[in-house]
Amino acid sequence: MGYLYAFGAFLCIGSYLVPSRPAKSKGLAFLPILGAGLLLGLIPLAKYLWELSRSPKWFEASLFAGILWCGGQAMANMALEEMSLAKAAAVFNVNTLLNIAGGILLFGEAKDSTHLPRLVCGGLLLFAGAVWVAWAQASPHRERNLKKGIAWSLGAAVCWGVYFMPLVSLQRSAPDASMTPLHELTGLMLGGGLAALLVGFLGALRVEWRKDAGYGLSTAALWIFGTFCFMSSIGYLGLARTVPMVNANVLVYACWSLFVFKELPLSQLPRVLGGCLVLVAGIALIASA
Repeated sequence: MGYLYAFGAFLCIGSYLVPSRPAKSKGLAFLPILGAGLLLGLIPLAKYLWELSRSPKWFEASLFAGILWCGGQAMANMALEEMSLAKAAAVFNVNTLLNIAGGILLFGEAKDSTHLPRLVCGGLLLFAGAVWVAWAQASPHRERNLKKGIAWSLGAAVCWGVYFMPLVSLQRSAPDASMTPLHELTGLMLGGGLAALLVGFLGALRVEWRKDAGYGLSTAALWIFGTFCFMSSIGYLGLARTVPMVNANVLVYACWSLFVFKELPLSQLPRVLGGCLVLVAGIALIASA
């Protein structure tokens, strides 16, 4: 069941950034629209949010995780203004190294020393594949500043590499059988949604609310379902194994980037697919550990 949840997360998280591409609100301006979508998504989940609020430790950890996620999303939006989806998604995968380190060093996952070489080698392959894809040559006028894009992407990777750790830590130190992934998800949505709206308010950004409402809701819906699958998979497989499999979504983003948005010329197809295959090889190693 854990692998099925990971596949659902792979597909949804591998597509949730796509609606922001045709949106009129660019960069940080799209963030409050996404935040509004997340808060609207809480309406059918109000029961779970109420139950979560009655457990202060879990409520605070979920809110904090949501704020960390929002920080990563803000930097990801900035990165996508500078580089293609395929390149940004490849660099985002650096968060896998942080999750592997956290899973092993902080939470004692994969204690068997015979598994450690596979996890480490798999992580290195993921990193190598990301670098390979990142240096693919973009189509003319499809890329602004690659260095800035990589810097923003690395910042997003750091936030996304640690934002689940407060919840995983609480699951280990103070387990509560009544707290399900849906409870944790509502806290993430509340923290991330409020932080996103705050960015829009403080930044005095030009937000096209009417024109981009549909894009924001689509992005939020894909993220909510994908994150639910992601969190459910962590419960079955652990952080160190789930994240690499979900991060194989770079293959999905590569297809969007190459064939739909034409951000990379088809001449770069061998390089992009080659880098993605290296990523997949790393994922296979980690999943088998």
